[in-house]
Amino acid sequence: MELNQPISWVETTEKGHGRCETRKIELYLNKAAIPKGWTGIERLVKVTRSGLRKGKPFNFISLYILSKPIDEAQVVAQGVRLHWGIENLLHWIKDVNLKEDDMTIKETKPATAVACLNTLALNLIRLAGYKPIKDSFALFSNKVNELLRLFVLKRNDFRT
Repeated sequence: MELNQPISWVETTEKGHGRCETRKIELYLNKAAIPKGWTGIERLVKVTRSGLRKGKPFNFISLYILSKPIDEAQVVAQGVRLHWGIENLLHWIKDVNLKEDDMTIKETKPATAVACLNTLALNLIRLAGYKPIKDSFALFSNKVNELLRLFVLKRNDFRT
């Protein structure tokens, strides 16, 4: 994709979890020929992630579209980080604790139903004040009546 000059850009560096990562976020006005049916795209975003993970170099480019006319790359950078934080919190728990990646159901509708039920159970456990960790899932595993009780809790019954 050929882009014009960015209207704003920001670069951040983060160290931790066995890696050093630099992120460059470039924000562009949308001057691209957009496919028919795609309307309201105001900005294009290019995120370049590079650095070292476990001593090995990496370089990834991700592209995003925005429907809001945001003009500050720092604002977009925060939004991207928040999005991935939410994705990582939800999907990591569902993959590691609920073993969704190991699911043997191959048909779309049953697999989707199980994923929705897992998300419902996870949200109920969180709403009831439990931390979504292995022990919390074990507390409710194969105990349908205990999990069902979370459906009838009143707001003041939740842990704080």
